Amino acid sequence: MDGMLIFLVLFKLVVSLVLAVFNFRVNRNTIYLSGVLVVIALFGLLHYSLFASDSPTMLVFMGIYSIPTYYLVGPFLYFYFRSTLLDNSKIYRSDYLHYLPFLIALINVFPSFLHPWKETLELANQILADPNYLKTLNLGWIYPSTFNMIGRPIFMLIYIGLIFKMYREHSNELYRNALPDSHRILMKKWLILLLIVVTFAALSYLAGALVFMNTPHVPKQTVMHSPLTLIVMISFLMIPLLIVIFPQVLYGIPIVKKKRKSFDHFLNASEIYKYVNKSDDPLREDALRILDSIHEEKWYLDPEFNVDILASKLDLPKHHIYYCFNYIIKSKFTTLRSQLRIEYAKNLLKSEEELDIELIALQSGYSSVQSFNRAFVEDEGLNVFEYINKIKRK
Repeated sequence: MDGMLIFLVLFKLVVSLVLAVFNFRVNRNTIYLSGVLVVIALFGLLHYSLFASDSPTMLVFMGIYSIPTYYLVGPFLYFYFRSTLLDNSKIYRSDYLHYLPFLIALINVFPSFLHPWKETLELANQILADPNYLKTLNLGWIYPSTFNMIGRPIFMLIYIGLIFKMYREHSNELYRNALPDSHRILMKKWLILLLIVVTFAALSYLAGALVFMNTPHVPKQTVMHSPLTLIVMISFLMIPLLIVIFPQVLYGIPIVKKKRKSFDHFLNASEIYKYVNKSDDPLREDALRILDSIHEEKWYLDPEFNVDILASKLDLPKHHIYYCFNYIIKSKFTTLRSQLRIEYAKNLLKSEEELDIELIALQSGYSSVQSFNRAFVEDEGLNVFEYINKIKRK
């Protein structure tokens, strides 16, 4: 059981790290899911340090100093469901109220940070010798420390109720007109399954906490091998496991199973639009809006222009934009941007009598002559000066 708990903690930390590093730029609501996994992993370390480890230092950090963080799993899960259902990861001022339990718990445990380290270690050793000592221990300023045992699952269940209410109100809006029905159904199943798993874990943990608090003396091994502990561990293991098995849920926009065809654009706008207009993809209108805006506003002439800026200007999620480029426009964003810049530069080179290459590079969206020349070679097969000589020969 001890080894399974450590494996569970490490597995969740690895998955949460992968989520945070590789998916945040594409779909920001995964950062909330990553936060949920991190807090659950910390909770696993708390359980391990209390009932399976002999390290007082570990218990001090996991069982005393980290207590406030355990109240974050509810808000993180709530924000994940909301941003997934509404396809909007924005945070509003009122959202900071969700962090009040964390703040109250932090203030409550603050005296522990002021105690001498030696005294804190002695207290941890007393708890390790007999975890039942927790039932009479009080380190809080605002409320008894024992409340945390039932406070964590109670707050979790309150948030589960809020999430369930929100799901009933907004589940029909899940990526409306933005996903095929099959993928919308997949997302709904994932959200429902996630909610069921977390509910089972919270109820089991609350039941276990109540049993522990109301039983005169509970041995360590009884806690570690109880059916309630096993249910909590299996429930929390299922979350990262399902993410690994069904990575589509991380993106909102589905991972397309068919191989993406290569599509070489030659900057013939009518051909691009003709191709996109033939698409029956649910996000075709977004793809057309992207193309219209880039062509008409000439944002590509800004050297800093990238997907982040495009998403901000159009108020579109970045995972929608990536999907549109990869599977509807069928070109990388950087490739299309470079081609548009080169086409603009070629028109300047043809129209200008006195050529200032550095000025033309800047006007075309390049920060230096070197990057301009390198892009020119990639697009035209010859450098800028060879292209100028070719024009002159004509």
